[in-house]
Amino acid sequence: MNHKHIACGIVALLVLGLIMFTQWVQGHRTKAQAEATTAQTEEETAALQLSRERAQLADLKRQSADLVEFLRIWQPYLTTIDSSQSADIAMQMRVKDASLVNLSQRFEQAQVKDNDSIPTARRSLLTFEDDYSKLLNWLGEIEKTMPTISTSSVHLSKGTRANDLRMEVVLDQPILKQ
Repeated sequence: MNHKHIACGIVALLVLGLIMFTQWVQGHRTKAQAEATTAQTEEETAALQLSRERAQLADLKRQSADLVEFLRIWQPYLTTIDSSQSADIAMQMRVKDASLVNLSQRFEQAQVKDNDSIPTARRSLLTFEDDYSKLLNWLGEIEKTMPTISTSSVHLSKGTRANDLRMEVVLDQPILKQ
């Protein structure tokens, strides 16, 4: 073999190496383009999902605006009494401050049906015998100063004296925390 054959062999090897290198680079470029296309598709899908979820969030905010406003107004009243003990003490203090003749009082835990937000209430079972106007004004004052209390039942009957009234009342104070 002479120098021309060796030179042709070297050139052929270089050309073959160049072709292999070009195919290798092209393979990596194709792979990178496929990954870029996949990433772009995923980004577009995520952007579309984000816009749908933002629209859904805006719709939920719009739908719940009245409830949020309702909660904002009532939250201070609901958080003032946060335990059964504080509900009992608050009711006892209201009775004591009014100087009512309290024949009996009993407190018990009550379940609130059909309300997931307020699972329990503190039920006060009170029996009074005092002046007619004093008792009814006290009940009205309780409902005015403690608006979260609900009056479950009131039973009125004649008292022992002429101007007296016997009142058996059941009041429920919602308790948010357990």
